[in-house]
Amino acid sequence: MNKEKLLDVRNLTISFHTYAGEVAAIRNVDFHLYKGEVIAIVGESGSGKSVSTQAILGLTPIPPGEIKSGEIYFKCEDLLKYDERAMSKICGSRISMIFQDPMTSLNPTMTVGTQIREVLHQHTNLSRRASKERAIELMKLVGIPDPETRIHQYPHQFSGGMRQRVMIAIAMANRPEILIADEPTTALDVTIQSQIFRLIKELRTQFGTAIILITHDLGVVAGTADRVVVMYAGKVMEEGATDQIYYNPRHPYTAGLLKSVPSLANHEDQKLRTIDGVPPFLLNIPPGCPFVDRCDYALRICKEQEPPYYYYGANSRVFCWLYHEQVAEQLQRFKEIEVGMQ
Repeated sequence: MNKEKLLDVRNLTISFHTYAGEVAAIRNVDFHLYKGEVIAIVGESGSGKSVSTQAILGLTPIPPGEIKSGEIYFKCEDLLKYDERAMSKICGSRISMIFQDPMTSLNPTMTVGTQIREVLHQHTNLSRRASKERAIELMKLVGIPDPETRIHQYPHQFSGGMRQRVMIAIAMANRPEILIADEPTTALDVTIQSQIFRLIKELRTQFGTAIILITHDLGVVAGTADRVVVMYAGKVMEEGATDQIYYNPRHPYTAGLLKSVPSLANHEDQKLRTIDGVPPFLLNIPPGCPFVDRCDYALRICKEQEPPYYYYGANSRVFCWLYHEQVAEQLQRFKEIEVGMQ
């Protein structure tokens, strides 16, 4: 039985116009999401993770932002053709988002109960009493103790982890089909991070919600995501099933990200591995692969021309010249020669 495709982002290109020039933030980005699936979009800060997903909810600031090309299909409708009124019916109802910092996302002058009920009133006809009962139910659902009392409290009276749970309650209030979690555990300690990710997985299991998880840390998505999309300098560098990405990464950038994740198996005196160099300047992107100046396996063509995508399985692709047929054959010959010389 074929899976239902909820979201299909095609050829998305977004630029920001600044005093210094045009910043090419997103360039020909494609990804999709099936019903009940969790995908993780990972990469360094500035790789385009948040910009690409904010466009789904119509949150690209125009100006200075400009969506230069692309389509974002939610089921059969292109969201980029929706006006502000039509998008307001989608946002918070069928597609919701958990933002990075709950302290700046929550209104400090309103009780958390009022803020949860506000999103219910926007998309439903619940009475005041019914919306209060629903808000208490949602607070219980996300693990906030004594919700009957805490519904009347303000954001500053909650810890960072509890504020994030309030944000999740708001996002899940109308049981959306898609939940976008943008760095949902930023500034939280490791124990609380684990609790938040466990909660997200439980909500997916309970309601069948499809989830897009945005993070810069590959280490946190291993037990959460079904697929991983790796972004760098506004491009998708690699996409594949989570196990494949972790155990057999194809792109040198993906391999570098994985090697930079601290491991409990490391010795005390072992240095943390990093990827040398810095990402390219998006105001003036050079030709070729954007990762070429930081890549240990760069070829001459990598500086001259962007590679195509090489597909090696269902929903699996890599943006790298190393997988060109002629290059792959030459590398295989080198390996055979090395083995013969040993």
